[in-house]
Amino acid sequence: MKNKTQLLFGIHMHQPIDNFDWVIEHGVEVCYGPFFEVMSKYPEFKFSVHCSGWLMEQIQKKHPKVYANIKKLSDAGSIEFFSAGYYEPILSAIPSKNRVTQIDMLSKSIQNEFSQTPKGLWLTERVWESALIPDIAKAGIKYTVMDDYHFQCAGFDENILDGYFTTEEGGVTMGLFPISKKLRYAIPFLNVASAVEAVKSFDAKENSAAIIFDDAEKFGMWPGTYEWVYEKGWLESFVQAVLADEDIQTQHFGKYYEKEKTRGIAYLPNVSYYEMGEWSLRADDALSLETFKAEMGEKRYEEEGVKFLKGGIWKNFLVKYEESNRIHKRTLELSKASKEVSKAKFDTALYKSQANDSLWHGVFGGLYLPNLRDNVYTYIIEAENVRYGKKMLL
Repeated sequence: MKNKTQLLFGIHMHQPIDNFDWVIEHGVEVCYGPFFEVMSKYPEFKFSVHCSGWLMEQIQKKHPKVYANIKKLSDAGSIEFFSAGYYEPILSAIPSKNRVTQIDMLSKSIQNEFSQTPKGLWLTERVWESALIPDIAKAGIKYTVMDDYHFQCAGFDENILDGYFTTEEGGVTMGLFPISKKLRYAIPFLNVASAVEAVKSFDAKENSAAIIFDDAEKFGMWPGTYEWVYEKGWLESFVQAVLADEDIQTQHFGKYYEKEKTRGIAYLPNVSYYEMGEWSLRADDALSLETFKAEMGEKRYEEEGVKFLKGGIWKNFLVKYEESNRIHKRTLELSKASKEVSKAKFDTALYKSQANDSLWHGVFGGLYLPNLRDNVYTYIIEAENVRYGKKMLL
């Protein structure tokens, strides 16, 4: 009897703290709302969800129908929730004590709202450093997800990345699930039949896993995707096709982690996804990297070059942009001062100021958007006013 491919399907939902109301409304209208409306029809389809704390607050307060569908799916056992820092910080960019507290905050919120205690961690922007392991383990996390690219940078071949691996730091262990680039590019962009075949291609070994954990915004907010995913019915057709296929079984990461053996040990470098490494470089170096990649050719790059040709690290943004570094260092100073200020208002402002969105950029703006920087500075100033006993001055 042929073994079924285990489909580990997850979505990540996030909006920058205090983002414009119209952005949230638009996201709910074309993405979050219709996604959970479709999924609520198929509680037998198991999948995983990470939603940053502030965004879930907005959904709960202002969009009760969406929240009700999420709760319905959770109660039915359809959703496994992943934790992370509550206000979506880059974990390697904040102090150890704040990492543990922010993860605890989101995990406790999930426990209170959905009666689940998360064991999986969404790694914000997939920025990995092995020094994170003791802190995220202290927060109750057993496993996390990152791109298959992380593994390839350590010399792993793509064809063996069909399960979880085990790493450690100082004897503290952590499970690592590689997210498939093949599936990220297939779902939801290829036609349903091709996307299902991409899932079934992960059947080389017993109990192989096809792993995808990607931005929910690809399901409606990205240009052209609302019409494709909902009006033309891609998502519902994909869910139906997966459930009807006898060679695929949807599964939660946690159940797979409990049931299956590790694929082996892995030690990964300080890295994020490929594009992040490119964006963090100086402009002339980024152009040189693209030139080298083009000279190598796409086929050779995918087969060999991916292991050796890479960009910078995420913290290069702090070197590249004075504005980013200034924000970062002011939040570090506030974190140091927190032992002198035992006030909840200070702590909340500090954690909000650690949000990642204003510290870097991709193709969507980030650091270049003044409203995001302004939002972070609002909370930096709020925390400093509490620290020094001053009234709010903005």
